[in-house]
Formats: sequence, C-alpha cells, structure tokens
Amino acid sequence: MNPNYVHTVTLYNRIKAADSADKKEHWAKTVLHNCFWKSQVNTSFTGTQASVSNTYVVRIPQDSRYEAYAQYVNNPEGHFTVSQDDIVILGECSEDITGVTGQMAAQVLNRYKPYAFKVTAFSDNTAFPAGKHYRLGG
Repeated sequence: MNPNYVHTVTLYNRIKAADSADKKEHWAKTVLHNCFWKSQVNTSFTGTQASVSNTYVVRIPQDSRYEAYAQYVNNPEGHFTVSQDDIVILGECSEDITGVTGQMAAQVLNRYKPYAFKVTAFSDNTAFPAGKHYRLGG
C-alpha cells in the first residue's frame, strides 16, 4: 500500500434523471478509506486582477466495488462509480444529498468547501502493473 494513501473520502455519485426508473436525479454515497488527497491553491494575475482557485487530486486504490457508470446505474447497491459532476468530500460525511432544501448537491458541496469538490476529470489507472488506482480531479 502506498504510504501516501492515508485519507478517507466520501464520494457522492450522481445518477442522472434519464437513467433512473422514476426519472428523477438521485445521489448515492460511498465512504472510501486509504485514499490519496491533495488540494492546492492557485493564484494567477491578469493585469491588475488576481484570481484564486483550488485544484484537487484524489486517488482511490483499485476496488472490486467500482463499476463503469453504464453498469452502475443498473445496480448501484454496494458499488460506486466516478463520473463528471460527482462530488468528493474529504473525510467521512454523514449527510445525504436528497434534493430537498438544505440537502441539495450544491448546498452540501458548499458547506464542506474547501475540503470538497465537483469531479471534472477522471481516469481509470488500473491497467498498470503496479499502483492501480482511479484518479479524480477537480
């Protein structure tokens, strides 16, 4: 095990309305242990304007519960996937995303920032001989 994989993260998978039986968006939560977490503050300047943003990298060790989204939506129980617009929070989060006021995806995400991000990049790096993992970026 990589000695840098010491963090717990909570991953919220978005099941799109078009892919659910009731045609409503749903969110499924998975707590993952022994992950890598890195966040970095970036500052850039354009003329007299300064811009500050965070970038995130999470690596999840290969896990038998992982399924590609197309398979995951058919049987999400006991599995997880990674897609753009999923949400990652550092640590074990007890909240659920239900879609009701106070528990909407954007509200939960904003409550945990800067220790939370929306997934904008994903790669499955499990085909390599060593260090098999899933890489999430945001």
